[in-house]
Amino acid sequence: MKKLLLVLLVVTLASFLLVGCLPGTTTPAEDEDEVEGEGEGEEEVTRVVLVELFTQPGCPYCEIAEPIIEKLAEEYEHSEVVFLEERPVGLYSLDEIRDRYKWYFLSSADRSTPNILFNGLNQRIYHTATSYAMIKGKIITELGEEAKISISATRSSDSTTTTISGTIKNINSSTLDNLVINGMNYQDHGQTGLKYSVSDIFAEQAVEVSTLAPGDSYNFSFTLEDINWDGNNFHGVIFVQDADSTNKEVLQASYIE
Repeated sequence: MKKLLLVLLVVTLASFLLVGCLPGTTTPAEDEDEVEGEGEGEEEVTRVVLVELFTQPGCPYCEIAEPIIEKLAEEYEHSEVVFLEERPVGLYSLDEIRDRYKWYFLSSADRSTPNILFNGLNQRIYHTATSYAMIKGKIITELGEEAKISISATRSSDSTTTTISGTIKNINSSTLDNLVINGMNYQDHGQTGLKYSVSDIFAEQAVEVSTLAPGDSYNFSFTLEDINWDGNNFHGVIFVQDADSTNKEVLQASYIE
């Protein structure tokens, strides 16, 4: 009888060990891993760098900066960096560009060119002979910053009207205040240094968001009349800027094809 009980005990133990090793069997450790892995499928939002290069005709330092910007634009995806050239004076200048330049720099003494801004005034290179390493270093610094805002946007166009609409979302753990949703379009004028020349700033349609709590979203829409987007090979960017911050920080940008 004792031998029979011993045999049954051995068989039961062997069966238990075998079942525990079968494929698809969940062990307590695997349950714990599954709990820890919850939420891993969520898409990570990266911080996009908006580079604004302010130039003017006849500026020798601008002529140094422009080809460097064009070279860097070939290295980065639009999902990483969006490059813009804005002319406050001279060929392709606009009232909106002049107003934006004055908004950044209240003193005319600060408006010498080139002025290269990285996500607003987070990083700046001002009135000097720039180098590839100098500009790229600023971009790398901004790419390392954590995203606080996500932007999703779509464009629909016909021969005369373009509509860009979408949503911004606060993915930060803190409430964000005094945000401005704005945009620009730009095009290649076929001249050296004017490959990313801004043609319009959506300043009159800019949307002010007084407060945005963590997890909250805000819808926006821009309608651009008398513009043939596809026919003129336009590109664009939507960006969210903290207008009241010391650095007038661009929190996020999104390229529009």
